[in-house]
Amino acid sequence: MGRTHATTPPKRGDGMPARTVLILQHVEAEKPGMILDALAGCDAEVDIRNLLTAAPGAPVGELPAVAELAGLVVMGGPMNADDTAAHPGLARERELLADAVAAGVPTLGVCLGAQLLARSQDMKVLPGAALGQGPEIGWAPLHDVDRRDPVVGPLADAPGVLHWHGDRIVVDGPALARTETTSCQAFRVGPAAWGLQFHLEVTPALLDEWLAEPGFVAEARDALGPGALDRLRADARTVAPALRPLAEQSLSHLRRLVQERSAR
Repeated sequence: MGRTHATTPPKRGDGMPARTVLILQHVEAEKPGMILDALAGCDAEVDIRNLLTAAPGAPVGELPAVAELAGLVVMGGPMNADDTAAHPGLARERELLADAVAAGVPTLGVCLGAQLLARSQDMKVLPGAALGQGPEIGWAPLHDVDRRDPVVGPLADAPGVLHWHGDRIVVDGPALARTETTSCQAFRVGPAAWGLQFHLEVTPALLDEWLAEPGFVAEARDALGPGALDRLRADARTVAPALRPLAEQSLSHLRRLVQERSAR
């Protein structure tokens, strides 16, 4: 596991080192994007760790203790949330997520990260095929959004968000949002932890990076057929102007929680 990014640790007003926002990646392309932008200026060190699939079985290494965290963000990846034999680091992440939820650490899981968050709370994550559903890939709006929720609510009016997943989360209780083929697109655990099955972090520029990767290209073409890449790019350009301010509003709540915890 390598550290791919870390800011210079800032100091709090009392001179003590600020806590850390830990961001866990699983593949290089699935970067935090707009999530990282939203955290800019927080009184916290941002520490991005990259858990690469190129070395299954490699040591996980040391992760910060929950008491040191101002926030925890877990990004997406192609592996299954239960594939801990090939990727033992996923088991450690699930433990960390469970501890973070219990401690009230502001937490955001994206796609695989949301599935790991769900598994950390003993919810089920099922292959889409087990439910008679294929992968959900493309830009589409959310439905039945809980407008009362400070993170997901602002996205009720978004023209679309990027979906790119095969597995489905079976949430305990009502979901915060759904789509036509996925009954749980977002959920909340406790006061400060959210799972987003969709990719709020993705900008048109980050999507271009994804579509330079053979694995993403193959998945897109299999799901969407001829013209898949052009369609994804065109939809991104159409959606982005309206989506970005709503995404910023959504992520500003996470930033506020991180800032409050960092100042304690």
